[in-house]
Order: sequence, then structure tokens, then C-alpha cells
Amino acid sequence: MNEFETNLIEFLQTNASIGWISLFQFITMLGSYLGFIIVFAILFIKQRKLSYVFAVTFVVASVFNQLLKLIIARDRPFVNNPQILNYGGESGYSMPSGHSLCGGLFATFLFYNILTTSKYKTTKILGGIFCVLFPFLIAYSRMVLGVHYLSDTLVGIALGVIFAVLGIYLYRYYMKRRNKAKTQENLQ
Repeated sequence: MNEFETNLIEFLQTNASIGWISLFQFITMLGSYLGFIIVFAILFIKQRKLSYVFAVTFVVASVFNQLLKLIIARDRPFVNNPQILNYGGESGYSMPSGHSLCGGLFATFLFYNILTTSKYKTTKILGGIFCVLFPFLIAYSRMVLGVHYLSDTLVGIALGVIFAVLGIYLYRYYMKRRNKAKTQENLQ
């Protein structure tokens, strides 16, 4: 698997122009704090309490990701292969990809927001397509930049989705209990 992943990165970098690399350097930022700010702002406008849950989930997932990197301690692709260039300016360990984790987390929260606030089926469909493709675009950018293997990015996306689902579940549980308490309070 590692040889396939290394060959994939080499292929992506061999066929990438300077403009292509620059584009993916920008795209990769959407799987980081820039993406966090954008998603937080969208959620804050539409569902303020959900934006707070999103922020806490982001912090918890990021800390968990850093701990996993230390435990797994997998070198980045450019460390083991001089043909692979570090266009991302990264250091540290590779597995799992934090940017891909954020891509999965951001997309899942956005999709939940679209499903619960949009009245239009077209918006839900197009939003769903975007939210499915977004984490994979971030993952692709991480490989083009030479800083992650395919498996790093896939594990990152999966973790991001899992953390988002847990965060949304806790949000829904809290809102359900809160609404039940308000209803009981109004009956008295």
C-alpha cells in the first residue's frame, strides 16, 4: 500500500504546474483555520447554539488528532522519498491528516445546517454534493502538496465525520432536553 501511495503522490506532483500547486496551497487552507472561520460564521448566523457546539467539537477533534499523530508517529511522504517535495511547508507526523479531518468535520456540520435550515430541495441537493466533495478536495490538496499519504487523508476524513456526528448528536440531545424542560415549565 505504501508504494502505491508514494507513487500516487509522485504522479500528482510530476503533473502539477506552479499555478496548480498555488491553487492547492489555497485550497488546503480551507481545511484549516480559514475554513473554521467560514463555517463558524455561517453556523453563527443560522444556528448560534450549533456554532458553539461546532467550535468545541473542532477543538476536541484537533487535540485528539494531534495525540493520534504522536501515537502513530508516521513520517510524512517527503521524509522517506526525496522525489516528493514538501509544497505544504509541513513538519511533524503524517497520520492522520488534520486538514482532512477538518474537511470532514466542516462538511458534516455544514450539511446538517443545510438540511435543517433550507426550505429548498435544490439547495439541499447541491449543498449535499458540495459537502461530499469538499473533504476529498482537501485530501487531494494534501497529497498534491506532498505532505500526506492517501491513507492519512482517508482516516482524517473519517475521524472528522465521526466527531461531527457525535457533536451534532450531543447538540440534538441537549436541544431536545432543553425544549422538553421549557414545555414542562410552560405547563406549570
